Amino acid sequence: MSAIQYLSAFRLYGWDVLLLAGAVSLLTALLKKTVLQNAPKKLYVFLPFALGILLYAVWRALVTLSAEPFTTGLAATLEGGFGCGCAATLYYVIYEQFIRKKKTDAESGTSAADGEGESGGNSESGTAADAPDAADASDTGAADGEQKEATSDTGTFSPVAPLLEGYVPEETREAVAQALEAGARQKTGEALRAFVRTTLLSAAPAATEAELALLSELVAAYLDALPKA
Repeated sequence: MSAIQYLSAFRLYGWDVLLLAGAVSLLTALLKKTVLQNAPKKLYVFLPFALGILLYAVWRALVTLSAEPFTTGLAATLEGGFGCGCAATLYYVIYEQFIRKKKTDAESGTSAADGEGESGGNSESGTAADAPDAADASDTGAADGEQKEATSDTGTFSPVAPLLEGYVPEETREAVAQALEAGARQKTGEALRAFVRTTLLSAAPAATEAELALLSELVAAYLDALPKA
């Protein structure tokens, strides 16, 4: 997804959901580094949505000064809370793809420049016998660096990927996320749920039946909330 698509996704939510989603993002990050530091990664998938529902319910209760968000308005509370979780996940994806990636690229560029400077200094003080070995090592390192840079430049970060953490192996997670996102563009309702379940059935073989059912519903609802390309 491009930056424009992310911005159009945020248009689906009200200002209250977007503000609460920011609180959800901060609280999720805090819990991951403290009390939930050693928790299973599977928990992190549902954590933003659980926090979103809780915060949205509390906020609505304070606004209305009643227990209506927990009783007759429970359906609206769940919908708003899920929206908070979706927006919080989008915040995370934007940070990973547009902010953290740029920082990493900048740091790797600086490290490469420092490495070239040190290599130049060593070559001046080194002996002629060391030159071939140094050249071979330099060539190998450059090739590896170019390969990693090419992978980084061509790679993208799907907004669905964070929902698969703990269920789909890391080496295939991005590919599965992009396949889900692409396949969901022409599907809605039961067709979308069936497609997601079938894809996750083979991509997450370690998930239990209950986990697969819950994850499928979450991913399908999340995909349905994203803007169609």
